[in-house]
Amino acid sequence: MKRIKLILLLLCVSTLGSIAQVNEGELKKNYTLQEVSPSELENWNFYGYGKAFNEGHKQFCVAEADETKGAMIVSPNKYGEDVIIRYKTMSLTPAGVLVAILSATDFGASEELTVPQDYDGSMPFWRDKVDCYFFAYRNAPHNFAPFVRKYPKKDNTALGSAKENVMQVGIYHDVEVGRSGKNLWLKVDGKLLFKATDENPLSGGHIAFRTRGTAGFKGAFLMKDLKIYYKQ
Repeated sequence: MKRIKLILLLLCVSTLGSIAQVNEGELKKNYTLQEVSPSELENWNFYGYGKAFNEGHKQFCVAEADETKGAMIVSPNKYGEDVIIRYKTMSLTPAGVLVAILSATDFGASEELTVPQDYDGSMPFWRDKVDCYFFAYRNAPHNFAPFVRKYPKKDNTALGSAKENVMQVGIYHDVEVGRSGKNLWLKVDGKLLFKATDENPLSGGHIAFRTRGTAGFKGAFLMKDLKIYYKQ
């Protein structure tokens, strides 16, 4: 009897652990796949001080300039409430924090994302003016472990967070940032770092990738093999 109870308990834990995620069968059946090449990433909108360019060798680079307050690219397309992004990324500088953003729109009941013409790449715009899910997945330079926050907000509370940092400089890591309705999750190198639930979920919106250096040092990263899975 004890063994049966233990098996049932393990099955329950396993089921709960997979609630937030979408399995491969559902991805193939119910999601549209968009593969984004480095040359296509050149058509994404760049913001901040720095540059974003096709580095060659099937890689895309986003890098800050000396006077930077952050550098980022934002998708021209909008995606719904069910979207998963998978890609490989490499931090080129130890100081660089790396972020992925889902469901970005103007604050309130809006489907658009309006970035001011004089936007300098700084963080307050995303924290105070934009509805979005903000996944900081390489965050050791800010003395945080990976997390997801729902913006806008004024404090540092997170919807979900990991126990430790796992990403290294100069090494490609596989990243998966996902959202299925109210469920959100982050995987690095196939390992689930956290899952979270937002009981008042945002509508869909734009995808973005951002870097920011620390202590006067710049941030820069490479990315490749970007795949966006979404429901029509």
